[in-house]
Amino acid sequence: MSKNRFPIYPAAKVLNPLYSFKCEDLKPILHEISVQYPYRLDAMAINPAAVAYNEDLVFNPGEVTISINKFIKTNLSLLDSEKGVLVISKRTRRKVLVKHAYYLITKLLGVSPSLSIDVDDSDVLKHCGFGSSSCIISSVAASINELYGNPIPALDLIKYLASNHGEEVCDSNENELKAVQSIGGGASGGLLPHGILIIAGHATPIASMDINADVLIAMPKNFQPKNAEELMNLEDKNLWKFINTGKKYKDIIAYNLLHKALPGMVNQDITELSNVVFDYRFNMGSINNCSFVYPRMCDIASALRTLYEEKHCIMLALSSVGPAFFALVTNDKDKKICKEKMEAQDMDVSCFSVYNQKYQILNKGR
Repeated sequence: MSKNRFPIYPAAKVLNPLYSFKCEDLKPILHEISVQYPYRLDAMAINPAAVAYNEDLVFNPGEVTISINKFIKTNLSLLDSEKGVLVISKRTRRKVLVKHAYYLITKLLGVSPSLSIDVDDSDVLKHCGFGSSSCIISSVAASINELYGNPIPALDLIKYLASNHGEEVCDSNENELKAVQSIGGGASGGLLPHGILIIAGHATPIASMDINADVLIAMPKNFQPKNAEELMNLEDKNLWKFINTGKKYKDIIAYNLLHKALPGMVNQDITELSNVVFDYRFNMGSINNCSFVYPRMCDIASALRTLYEEKHCIMLALSSVGPAFFALVTNDKDKKICKEKMEAQDMDVSCFSVYNQKYQILNKGR
């Protein structure tokens, strides 16, 4: 794969400036803050063809996302030293993402604070469908924005982070990122106060709803996560499948979202949205398109699909390109049935809930 398609670039580089944002000379209003930021699940792309390469590295396929009550915890404090010193704690696992978020936001704000940053994401596997990379970047960005009194509006920050996204080239490289498609779900899920979001072009949330439901997430026990460069090499070889699916189904997906799913959401009914998600994932080839991530993905999907068809869950999907599958359930009987079915596929199953809020401030000091 040509490196020019999804290039490697320095963590401090801004690929797409947010030209519309202007601010005066800013001073911090806090000296420390702690934030918990939710992970997200990506139920589907609205037009999968749009995940293919484009020159400005801004991707507009749209997506359906679900926020869950599983969190990244970010602690940030001002240092009494010369400007522009960044100290990242030893336990912070993904230092290059923290560094990238710091430079993205400080360049946008026109400031150069000295900061100590600690990020606890110790219990989540990366590159599995949780949006861990974008959520870490968003968590740090939101914390720095809070430090200065939130001068960047949430919708602007979502667009800015999505159009400047990158992920680790490999674990040992703490200075460079690999360009990876971001649609805005990780940023939206924590910056906006709703559990379920539809994001359309230009990383713009166009619909939302809250729902009380448990979320069962199933991960294959023998899955070994890959780094961003490995995954992008594999994905690049399979993007023709995403393009073909988009060309074939984008019109019917758009019609069903507009005339069925969106009216349902306005009336607090998730049924039609879930039907669109299920049809896309299980009947339009989406899971096969993503199977480069994990070979058994299609077999697992074949075994799990009856959970939705027999109404044991109110939504069933793969998250992003996987390999995490998830089901939304609303009662203990169905939760038990779904869990047992998932475990029968040699998967570890965890239970969370839909998180119907934005990120939460745990502590702040002036």
